[in-house]
Amino acid sequence: MAHTENTTQNRKNKHLSPFERGEIAALNKAGHTRLGRVHGTIANELERGTTKQLETGRNPYTAYFPETGQAVYEKQEKLWRKK
Repeated sequence: MAHTENTTQNRKNKHLSPFERGEIAALNKAGHTRLGRVHGTIANELERGTTKQLETGRNPYTAYFPETGQAVYEKQEKLWRKK
């Protein structure tokens, strides 16, 4: 059976918005693997926004934070614009 409707938009060379980063965080936390973007984009964003934190008992853990991903993106964007 051929699919005649394409539900994904062509997002090539489009940057993630802060809202999309929040969606990635929520869906990733819920265990979803299909997040509506190319796998490489999601993998890069999860790597960019993952940081090490300390729990109350001083136990380290890593987690994705959309605010961190946005901050790293903005810092890199400033470097790109200087070139």
